[in-house]
Amino acid sequence: MKYALIGCGMISPNHIKAALASDLEIVALCDLIEENRQKALELIPEDKKNGIKLYSDHQKMLEKEKPDVVAIALGSGLKRKLSVDCMKAGSNVIVEKPIALSLEDADVMINTAKECGVKL
Repeated sequence: MKYALIGCGMISPNHIKAALASDLEIVALCDLIEENRQKALELIPEDKKNGIKLYSDHQKMLEKEKPDVVAIALGSGLKRKLSVDCMKAGSNVIVEKPIALSLEDADVMINTAKECGVKL
């Protein structure tokens, strides 16, 4: 499965480790901060780095890479928009708890997953 990570900050090593342990094909790392993207890339073994693209724009990443699954490792306030964008692009989404800051946001995310036929 093609895997992408949005958010390459403090928690990203855990997501990268899990993706590697699950034999997912990491195709993209996305973060607004270039230094974060580079640090995350350094965590990946050389033999697994080939073809991994770095993005600052998640929409461009979704369009070009078409990942099967996207992990969102950012604050809860950003999860609704990012997860909805990913699901509408056809990706399954992994978010950490809490899923959202409000029941309304969580409901939108859950309903989008159902409408798009993907897992959240």
